[in-house]
Amino acid sequence: MISKSKSPRFTGTIYRIWMMRHVDVPDEIARALAKQMGGARLPGTGRKQTKPKYIPVVAIVGAKSARTTLVPARGGRFRMQINTAQRKAAGADTGDAVSVELRLDLSSRDVPVPADLRKALAKHPKARKAFEEMPPGHRRQFTMWFDSAKSAAARSRRVDRAIDHLLERALLRPRR
Repeated sequence: MISKSKSPRFTGTIYRIWMMRHVDVPDEIARALAKQMGGARLPGTGRKQTKPKYIPVVAIVGAKSARTTLVPARGGRFRMQINTAQRKAAGADTGDAVSVELRLDLSSRDVPVPADLRKALAKHPKARKAFEEMPPGHRRQFTMWFDSAKSAAARSRRVDRAIDHLLERALLRPRR
């Protein structure tokens, strides 16, 4: 059993699925983290999850930490993705064993919506609805893409592109 005060550690072998590198998380560690989560509210959704399907964690590999999520793998197991910075810090790649430390991460993963995008969304209700219906991770990446433009001209072009993209999503969304 894993105590709440200690972060679980394990050694796992890196494997590759397409371009991404993953490590299987031992069952007892995934169960202990899920139990710690209990009826906690999921970041970004505000919903309670009694039996977590996804477990948000901070993973430390090779002295590099990254926010990630334990995701279901077949047979009730969980796996986690290892990013490039972590792999390089550990000096490891596919087939190598790495030491992993996990910490439950229940803090919000929402990125604040920049004022200029928020203002544009207020003018376009259909685009705003499409933005709000995006999955949390997609919404976060979209916001980070938008916010990466620094000059006023670039941000103005991105506002137009963002609204066009969101309106297209709204039009192409399957009807329920």
